[in-house]
Amino acid sequence: MAQPATTNLFAARPVKLYNIGHVLSVLSPNFPDLTPSKLRFLEEQGLVSPQRTASGYRKFTDLDVERIQIILELQRDQYLPLKVIRTYLADLDAGKQPSLPSGQVNSQHLRQGRLKKFSRIELIAETAITDALIAEAQDVSLLGQEPFDGSEVEIAKAIMHLQRFGIAPRHLRGLKASADREIGIIEGVVAPVLSKNDTASRSRAAHYAAEIENQFASIRSEIIRSVIGKFDA
Repeated sequence: MAQPATTNLFAARPVKLYNIGHVLSVLSPNFPDLTPSKLRFLEEQGLVSPQRTASGYRKFTDLDVERIQIILELQRDQYLPLKVIRTYLADLDAGKQPSLPSGQVNSQHLRQGRLKKFSRIELIAETAITDALIAEAQDVSLLGQEPFDGSEVEIAKAIMHLQRFGIAPRHLRGLKASADREIGIIEGVVAPVLSKNDTASRSRAAHYAAEIENQFASIRSEIIRSVIGKFDA
């Protein structure tokens, strides 16, 4: 019997676009005061940048809707002025981990920075990585092709730090292979959940994947730490 096709948690998904009415229907239950004029105002203030059709109609992505939700939450729950929110969002876009007035870092907000796309020039400006290192990192699949995402910015930063110790991207082939094996294990575990192919199942699968990854990271860290500890013994 043929096996049912499952959704790959880590595969790119088609971009869904919303008009203003759809955005309001998504966000209004939690933000009843949201209006079309408020959405236009946020755009005018440079806080969100929806796409435009040839006819001039605004089209918002899921990431745009998520960004608007962050803005509205910061206004409602943190009482932050737009100037502070603009700086907060700029830090997210730069791949930083800005803290809220309480001192906490909202992990859900960090997704914004990780999903932002960077050109080659922007990647170089953010990390000081060279064209030669980019090419070498692409050869071993540590970096993909332009445009780059927030995760690749962090990888590029790590590559630059490792250069201080004479560690080049080619030395990290095993690290990439290990990560691919871990991804394979995670995908195998969450495949039955993803096969249901609904929003709740995808959310649950992402939660399971994050928990497994945390445990993998803990084991990996302890194995390395146990060896490093012997250096001072």
